[in-house]
Amino acid sequence: RNAELYHTLEEKKAAGVGTRIGERLSLSGLLEIEASYERRDARSGDDDAASDLVLATAQLGFEAAIHENLSATLVLLYEEDETDGVEVDEATLDYRRGAWFGRFGRQYVPFGAFPSHFVSDPLTLELGETRETAALVGYEHDRFTLSLFAMNGDAEKVNAAGQAEEDHAKDWGLSAVLRPLEGVELGASLLSDLADTDAELLPEYRDRVAGWSAYAVIAAGPFELSGELLGSLGAFDAADLDEDADGSGDRPLTWNLEAAWDIRPTVEVAARLAGSRDLAGFPRLQAGAVVSWGPWERVSLSLEYLHAAFDDDFEPDTASTDTLTAQLAVEF
Repeated sequence: RNAELYHTLEEKKAAGVGTRIGERLSLSGLLEIEASYERRDARSGDDDAASDLVLATAQLGFEAAIHENLSATLVLLYEEDETDGVEVDEATLDYRRGAWFGRFGRQYVPFGAFPSHFVSDPLTLELGETRETAALVGYEHDRFTLSLFAMNGDAEKVNAAGQAEEDHAKDWGLSAVLRPLEGVELGASLLSDLADTDAELLPEYRDRVAGWSAYAVIAAGPFELSGELLGSLGAFDAADLDEDADGSGDRPLTWNLEAAWDIRPTVEVAARLAGSRDLAGFPRLQAGAVVSWGPWERVSLSLEYLHAAFDDDFEPDTASTDTLTAQLAVEF
């Protein structure tokens, strides 16, 4: 077994061994407890530091077999300092017949893949993660997976008078994943409106700007390399998004590169180099390392260090941060 419990957002959302608690119902869960220390170098010279201990994730999932081809999934989530109490993270009906599949309900749509071995989310996830009530259909083969989805995003287009247009479910996206060789996975995805992601770049806009993502994961023996790009297809109107106030619209972009090595079946080390462009509050450059140890099955202990440097045009107060995070994760 690997030291890390999961390496992608999809794996995290499906985390848990799954225990049958009835003829048709199974239960799974995930707990993550994190301790962190951060030192911030301010541009004013007034440096400071902070530490915290939080229940980062408490996740409980239920899956019910309704029919041979139909199942229902409900995932409840609590994240200290992030969620307002316990919330419904996902609630879907899933249909599969042969290679064809469909998912309908509250879900994380397949925009971006976010492969990572770190405790902290990659910058690509911070910009691209999108949870909406959506209708998704797709086709899965041994070598590839294609999916298409439609939803009604939160961001709305406004007219010249600043009035919102009629609210319709006209947002959409598509995803393609290719597995040409064993240990190799390539993927790309498109979202019709980047403002619809959970990053909430802006609630209203004059011109819609689509988002795109591409990633690659290559694994060979105990080694794995991964890389992902996620950003906007074009620049936003300066009246919509111009965080550096240079008179031209921003064109957000994030990227994440990681290398991981399973030193032993229970010990893993990984390194990260990441960055962003035209995004307020996001580091211009991020680098760090993490070591994870699995002392028992379904239990992981991780220690992570990250250094982040910020562009003064998009983060006027903070020059850099150094963060140390320890995590205990258990799935059941």
